[in-house]
Amino acid sequence: MACLDPESPRPGTGHWAGILQSWGATALEWLYPGRCVLCLDPTPTGICEGCAADLPRSGPSCPTCAEPLPFASGCPSCQRRPPTLDAVWTPFVYAWPLSHLLLAYKGGGRPQLARPLGSLLSAHLPEAATEGIDRVIPVPLHDRRLVQRGFNQSEDLARTLCRQRGVYLDTQSVSRVLATPSQQGLSRRARKANLRGAFAASAALSGQRVLLLDDVMTTGTTLNELARVVRHAGAAQVTAVALARA
Repeated sequence: MACLDPESPRPGTGHWAGILQSWGATALEWLYPGRCVLCLDPTPTGICEGCAADLPRSGPSCPTCAEPLPFASGCPSCQRRPPTLDAVWTPFVYAWPLSHLLLAYKGGGRPQLARPLGSLLSAHLPEAATEGIDRVIPVPLHDRRLVQRGFNQSEDLARTLCRQRGVYLDTQSVSRVLATPSQQGLSRRARKANLRGAFAASAALSGQRVLLLDDVMTTGTTLNELARVVRHAGAAQVTAVALARA
């Protein structure tokens, strides 16, 4: 059942807002795990095909930073200074209702959304993204943040993707060694300075083809800093994927 059309009510009113924000919706997710988290139609994946088809999809973009463009080509910034990443895939736009699902998952105490969101990523990520990949490394959380949240959203999404695509999940080779302040509200330059030295590799990745994974990509600072560390550890190819591009 399709859920989104141009006349759909916006957040705060209507059927979806009630589903996404109410305690009753959370109870339904536990009691009826075979239902779509958006429209409650039966589905084994957690988000039905109709609702998935109506989610805001990414259009033409730069292949190495996912910056939206009028047509698919390298953006001026990447042409002037090539990024650390070889390629980036972001199937969806970070917009309602996907943004509400991700917020409810990451900050709203609803970790049960990991399976439907991970399945959504797996279903709509091009096969080229995981073809020939040796391992997937999700963006790690600092131990302090992991204790606060109780889970790493990127790792959960990666676990579902790796299981469905048959790719090796690596959560040990790279760690977050600095508990950096939130990136929200920072400029691109400030984000880069904030993350410098935040990650460290604990294993050699010589010749490996690595796919990095984050839930949302905003400026790409986090993924590029992680890519820099992975390349320094010897990776021959470093690409990245995020469920949505902000």
